[in-house]
Amino acid sequence: MSVGAMLQEAMARCDLPTKALAAETNYSIEAIYAALSDKRRIPQDAKRKLAATHPLMGWAICLQETGYKIFEFIKGDRHPQTMLHRVEKEDHEADTALEGMGWRLIDKEKPEDLTEDDRIALTLAAKEIADRIKTDFNMLIEWEDRYKLGLLDLLIDKEKDPQKRATV
Repeated sequence: MSVGAMLQEAMARCDLPTKALAAETNYSIEAIYAALSDKRRIPQDAKRKLAATHPLMGWAICLQETGYKIFEFIKGDRHPQTMLHRVEKEDHEADTALEGMGWRLIDKEKPEDLTEDDRIALTLAAKEIADRIKTDFNMLIEWEDRYKLGLLDLLIDKEKDPQKRATV
């Protein structure tokens, strides 16, 4: 999913019309439409305001700035149970890839110390960890949209104690 498509998805999820987003960020409607259609990058001084609107907007900004696939939005069935199963699957795959890694890396301090098998194992583990992180974050987005947990405040460190938030 492109940056613009992720922005559109976030706007739909928080029921934010384009005009309201333009007013909130002090950008023209045309500039917002250009970002939504991937014809223009998200303006630098609008990023913080956008990221504070919805977690998916922050994720889209990260994708724009880095190009890292870890920031992709997972399409398809996003029911919480389905997302939880995806997380469990990715968790298992990452844990499996990490098995024995401590012994594999013992006494290996620099790239020259690694064998080709070590490099392959580390690369596979990194891929599985990245997949797990992407899936975890996608599940958080679903939980926030469905259950209104106030996770944005936790993500930007406004609310340090999830127990306090849960009792509100």
